[in-house]
Amino acid sequence: MRVERRAPLARRYRLLVPVGRGGTGTVWHAYDETLDREVAIKEVRLPASLTPRERRMLCRRLIDEARATAALRHPGVVAVHDVVVEDGRPWVVMEYLKARSLHRLLSEDGPVPPARAAEIGAAVLSVLRAAHAAGILHRDVKPSNVLLCDDGRVLLTDFGLAVPLHRGREVVDTIVAGVEGSPAYLPPERVRGHPGVPASDLWSLGATLYAAVEGVPPFLRCHALASMLAVLLGDCRPPRRAGALGPVITALLREDPAERPHPAVLAATLERIAGSGASRFASRAMVPYARRGLLRRRRPRASRAGAVTGVAALAGMVVVLGMWSARWNSVGQSDALLLTPAPDATDRTVTYHGPGYRVDVPADWRRSHHGGVVVWDDPDSTRELRIARVTGDALVGLEAAEREAGRDRTYPGYRRLRLEAAPHLAPGAAEWEYVWTGPRGERDGAHGLRSRTAGYEITFHAPDERWTPGQRLYDRVLSTLRPEHDS
Repeated sequence: MRVERRAPLARRYRLLVPVGRGGTGTVWHAYDETLDREVAIKEVRLPASLTPRERRMLCRRLIDEARATAALRHPGVVAVHDVVVEDGRPWVVMEYLKARSLHRLLSEDGPVPPARAAEIGAAVLSVLRAAHAAGILHRDVKPSNVLLCDDGRVLLTDFGLAVPLHRGREVVDTIVAGVEGSPAYLPPERVRGHPGVPASDLWSLGATLYAAVEGVPPFLRCHALASMLAVLLGDCRPPRRAGALGPVITALLREDPAERPHPAVLAATLERIAGSGASRFASRAMVPYARRGLLRRRRPRASRAGAVTGVAALAGMVVVLGMWSARWNSVGQSDALLLTPAPDATDRTVTYHGPGYRVDVPADWRRSHHGGVVVWDDPDSTRELRIARVTGDALVGLEAAEREAGRDRTYPGYRRLRLEAAPHLAPGAAEWEYVWTGPRGERDGAHGLRSRTAGYEITFHAPDERWTPGQRLYDRVLSTLRPEHDS
């Protein structure tokens, strides 16, 4: 075990090795020499741009947050033992846990079954309900902040972005105001710059549950701005592996906080799914906050106007609309405007009869042949669809294709999202999803999905901003692929 060469903090805590780093600081494995025990210590990183007065105020706020977290006394919250101020900044001393995060589990083992995801979700929800009752909003619920302990406990950690609530809404701190958190897990109201509410944490829980069963976040894109735009547009593919959890996730990801499930109903539903392990779901509807009188219901559709405000705010940072087109429509008697993607030219399909198969493909895409590969290109963008015959084990074949792409540097800036068996497609099927960047970096962000099923490899590539409509097209193609002798 490597020991850091520095004097113990507060003449008591000796730093050993860093075990995690994030946007708000570094977590250390450390040793409490006074009580002879292992501890974890969060080293808080303060922005260099702060004035001395702002640093003092932020340190005070962080200490208050640590005190509030310690006061929760919930089995799903990491215990806070102490706060030490050294070098002008706070160091938070917490219990040391043998655990791995949900993010790491998904990266190493792949998606979890719906019943297990529901069990994890119920545990996280229990923490959130306790925090909300104590007047604390977490604001950073995501898989990397969900710990799965060796002893079976599920904990929600890192209240580093937590803020107090006043009359059900977050108190905005002018020192740290702005959009904070992981873009793919930020609820739409916070992307727009509005104060968070307890239902904001529930939206992030929904995105976390989606990632747990699907293996990837619902709104993940090549860069942060594209992810936030996808959140504003509600642009994600419905969960395909969620089983009993599907309606719950859909309800949690509703745009209007008042329409998200009430925590009490949500808790009962998650516990029922976790206990049954069933893949079929028959339960009472998710009762939204507004119907329990916790939030005032907005006028119908008026909340969609926030998408325009949010997009305008994002565009103020950089012009990102690119290949999206805005259609501005009047909404009833209000001044609200609606931003929608341009109509997809792939709505109309034709049946193509290939060598040993038939499939429905976009009617106006250009077809070409490259050896044994049939390629369709979208004339209006860089989207591309490929189908080829393959042999052998599907998962092994995709792993080999990934290695070959790495050797040939086919995808600059390549990052794997998932490569796994896909029994939901067919027995023995596999899928590989990835992103990459071109020579101009994030401006060339692209997304790829490759499936091997029934002796065929189907590949789809699309620019990042067109990815979700592309996924819907891809799903249609997969669902219509049939051996020719079935016709």
